[in-house]
This record gives sequence, structure tokens and C-alpha cells, in this order.
Amino acid sequence: MITTAKSRPPARKATQARGRARRVELLEAARAMLGTQNLHQIGMIAVAETAGIPASSAYHFFPEIGDLWKELARILAAAQAELDQRIPHSEEWETVVERSLECHQRAFNADRAARQLMLGPHTPPEIKHAGCKENFRFGTALWQAMRRQFLLPGLADSRELFFKALLIADVFFSLSVAEQDRVSDEALAEAKLATIAYLRAYLPTRLARIEEGGEIPPVPATEAWGALSPAEQG
Repeated sequence: MITTAKSRPPARKATQARGRARRVELLEAARAMLGTQNLHQIGMIAVAETAGIPASSAYHFFPEIGDLWKELARILAAAQAELDQRIPHSEEWETVVERSLECHQRAFNADRAARQLMLGPHTPPEIKHAGCKENFRFGTALWQAMRRQFLLPGLADSRELFFKALLIADVFFSLSVAEQDRVSDEALAEAKLATIAYLRAYLPTRLARIEEGGEIPPVPATEAWGALSPAEQG
């Protein structure tokens, strides 16, 4: 059959769409399996069978099972980081931090896949890195939430500061998951204390507030992140 130039793009688009759909099906199947099984028990062939996709196709999208876990970790982490953008306005910056940690506790406890990939005691570090550490993902989200509500002092690297603060919280969350397969209220309380104590070394007790809907000032040029796009700046 002769294929005309005009007929090629639709066929190519259909193939690409089918490929994207299969990729999503694999990720959804893997996430569902993590709800009842442990990470090390799941292989690519089992994920492909659950998704109803040939194993050869699964390996085309994800050459190794670790590649699939990293992609799923990125997706779940990005969705969870978005929660910080819904934190209501508060009188004190410490309250924003506390509400952020409360949001993440609820999100982790509602999703065993997220707990395993980002907090699990046996999860390879490269998978945790993909979810939590790439682009300072959670630190950036908290930094953006804070910038919407308060005038932050000029710092050399604000996003890294909040990223490091959340790494402290991660210790308590991870210990709790290792012991109880959930983030307990006790772990949350400890995470709040430690995270806020760290940030108090860099932030004053009182920060000038930005009224809800008010204009957010640009990132100072002295900051390492001063060249961020408006969207990235929040």
C-alpha cells in the first residue's frame, strides 16, 4: 500500500498516542501493585501482565524496573508538591511550615506507593532522589508557598534552604514508615519541631506579610535563583 505524505502524520500521531497510553497504563499498574506488595517483590514482567501489555513493549518504555520506579516517584512527588500551593494564608511563617508537613503526612498515609518510593527503608537511593531531590522539588514548593505569604530576607539560596529543612523532616517521616508503615502523629510533631528550629537559624521570628492576592516581589538578583522564570518563581 502506498502511503501519501498527508496520511503519515495522523498515523504517526496515533502511534505516539498509543505509546503514551501504554506508558500510563504501566505506571498505573505499578502504583496499584505497590499498594499490596513491597517494592523488591515486583518485576517488570509482573507489571506488564497487570497492565495487560506485552513484556517487550514494557521494556521498550522502561528498560529496567528501576526506570519505571523513578518515573513513578517523580509523578507522585510532583503531585504531592502541588499541595503546598493550596496552603491558606497564615499570620506566622511557622504555621505555613506546619501545614505543609501536615499535608505531606496525609498524602503519604493515603498512598502506600508514595510511602514506599520516597520513604521506604529498602528503596534504592536513586529512586528516592528522583522523587524528592531532583530540582529541590519539595523545597521549591515550600519556598513558593512562603513567598506568596511573606517577604523573605535575601538569602544566597532560598530553595536549597527549604530543601534542607524538609530533609530534616524526611528523617522522622522515614523512621516512622520503617517502623509502622505510616507517618505517625508523633513523627509529624518531631518533624515540625526540628524543621522549624533549623529555619529559625535563617529566618527572623516575624516576617512582613503579603496580603492574599497581593503582588509577590521578584527574587533578588543576589540569590542563586534570581534568574528563574516568573512561573518558577511562583
